Amino acid sequence: MVTFKQILRALILAGLTLGLITCAQGTPVIQSDADSEAIPEGLETVAVADDKLTIWWTQGFLPEENEVIVQLVADWEQASGFAANLVLLPDRDILGDTQRAIEEERSPDVVFSFPADTNLFPRLAWLDQLADVSHLVEPIQDTITPTALESVYYQNNVTQTRSYYALPFGQNTVHLHYWQPLLNEAGLYNDEIPNTWNEFWQFWQTAHAQLRDQGKDTVYGIGLCLSDLGTDTFWQFEQFLEARNLELVDEQGTLRIDDPGIRQGLIDTIQQFVGFYRDGYIPPAAVEWTDSGNNISFLEQQSLMTVNSTLSVPFSQRQPDTPYNRQSTDYYFNQIRTIPWPNKPDGSPHRSILSIKQLAILKDTDQLEAAESFAAYFIQPANIDKYLQLATKGRIFPVIRSLWQDPFWNAVNDPHLSLALQQHQQDTRPSYQVYAPAYSKVLQDNVWAKAILQVLNDGVSPEQATDQAIARVKQIFGEWS
Repeated sequence: MVTFKQILRALILAGLTLGLITCAQGTPVIQSDADSEAIPEGLETVAVADDKLTIWWTQGFLPEENEVIVQLVADWEQASGFAANLVLLPDRDILGDTQRAIEEERSPDVVFSFPADTNLFPRLAWLDQLADVSHLVEPIQDTITPTALESVYYQNNVTQTRSYYALPFGQNTVHLHYWQPLLNEAGLYNDEIPNTWNEFWQFWQTAHAQLRDQGKDTVYGIGLCLSDLGTDTFWQFEQFLEARNLELVDEQGTLRIDDPGIRQGLIDTIQQFVGFYRDGYIPPAAVEWTDSGNNISFLEQQSLMTVNSTLSVPFSQRQPDTPYNRQSTDYYFNQIRTIPWPNKPDGSPHRSILSIKQLAILKDTDQLEAAESFAAYFIQPANIDKYLQLATKGRIFPVIRSLWQDPFWNAVNDPHLSLALQQHQQDTRPSYQVYAPAYSKVLQDNVWAKAILQVLNDGVSPEQATDQAIARVKQIFGEWS
């Protein structure tokens, strides 16, 4: 008998083994990950096609995710009369490949990658390597969420000015999920979950202990990521810092890490993560998880609750309602729950940090007219809605507020989308790299995760780890000044 765990692992592995897909004149060519060392050479061939618009786009995990952007590009070609080379790349490659392509003067014209808002676009805007797209953003700015607008208003260090250097279309944030049946087995219930910070986290420790009392030794109460192998630890840690009202960077881009209380707040946050792990409430493998690690742990019911930066955890079970998918449908609607974040320790409401999905045009493009035409086409509400619904399956919300009234997003009977919509409608802010692009390097280096691992693996005290992390952050900002 094939178990759910075996199906889950097969689906994940199938997604991870998808290769590079290059779409030129509607003809897809597939290159497997085994050929990844040859990707730069292959991309060079595509990028020098001077008579066509070259688009580098993030590669989906499933074929239908790629089909959406392929169709949108084809529709734009038909409507505009321009021609395009569409190259689909894994997120892990597209950031470095874009930077190398710029250095080698063979860069694409248009770029989108899911993590580009954290690791790529703030830096390229700072270096004056992105085209100013204010004339495309400003006519529609009243339709876009304020945080999304703020998140593409980057600082240019060459011109010493801020401007719109990317076009926002999607947003996501960090969500909380738990297994309702496991919670009930612990003798606890939905309406007992506290909305106060310390009591909230104690609740999951209590549930953990009560499950262990029943012999469930493989279930852990809290699914926090602690590794430096992806971005999950960074986003989770940032939300914990936000809960403590620790402003590391102000809106003018000034590093505030020496302000009173910041150091102690960092120490306390590191101690909280370390304490959860040392006390056995977090799965041991969390120190080695990639960004899919907490998803797998949760879906295999090794974690009672988890923290994730998109809705990908429940949406992995959002399948067509067929007899074959009956178990997944039950998981999605009845067993997995999405819940609001608790209030901050001072009692004030939670504030979500948003990651804004955005596309950018490279400044050195010789296809500016075509690039602007495609960008203007893609960010039309109907096209954004189509892409986010069909390609991301709803994991990413649209930045155009009017789209939130669409029954797909305003799904009152959906236990996950309805809670996520409430979260997006409440107070939000951008991540710090919007104000200071140097902070993108703090994320790239996983400074906070490394501090946690120093304490767990090297026996360094939280105070020492914090001081070393602060020193590293100051060094990074110094290199960017």
